[in-house]
Amino acid sequence: MVLGIPITDKNCVPGIDIKTCQTAPSNVSVNKIVDTMFNSFYVASLVVVITLVISTIAAYSLSRYRFIGSNFFLNFTILSRIVPGLVLVAPIFIFLRVLDLLNTPWALIISYTSFTLPLAIIILKNYFDQISIDLEEAAALDGAGRMQTLKLIIMPVAVPGLIAAGVLVFLESWSEFFFALVLTDSYTVPPLLAGFLSMQTFNWTLLSAATVIAIIPPVLLTMVFQKYIVTALASGTGK
Repeated sequence: MVLGIPITDKNCVPGIDIKTCQTAPSNVSVNKIVDTMFNSFYVASLVVVITLVISTIAAYSLSRYRFIGSNFFLNFTILSRIVPGLVLVAPIFIFLRVLDLLNTPWALIISYTSFTLPLAIIILKNYFDQISIDLEEAAALDGAGRMQTLKLIIMPVAVPGLIAAGVLVFLESWSEFFFALVLTDSYTVPPLLAGFLSMQTFNWTLLSAATVIAIIPPVLLTMVFQKYIVTALASGTGK
């Protein structure tokens, strides 16, 4: 029943209007859990791609170059992870409202990317620090430019770090609740799960079943790439 509740009103919320949902004529089939899981996967996947592209260039620059303000930028990146989401939600909400992006996937993609970038930059910077600079010097002797070296030499070597950063960014995007609740109308899984609870009723059966279904993708992803995550998180600890 949790995978699809036939209703006539698409605004019927499982767990709150469960009796109305169950007794309504079955002329409209709404599969809320599966729909929101696809939405969560779509948003998290785009966030991973955008974050990895930007963070790879930023982390490589911080690892290989010493420019004015590089230490400040790195420290600012680390400190930005301390800032709670409650501080950022108001300006982000106003910014997205001006752009007319509220209640769209891009509202979540933009907001998630803003606070997953520091995490990915920190992980990849530590990983790039472990890669010998001799590889780049050899590529330079063969006539390769910086972007060619990054694409053809560094990126293949840094695949474990990229996978680890991508997995952690995906997990953070998949499980994020507050921004998804404020910026959209239960577009992803976490706000929908919260809809199973209300002040009037607690449908623990549906909530438990939906929660188990919702955690299957991140659990499988973590199990598959577990060794990459541990390796990337441990990189730089011996310095």
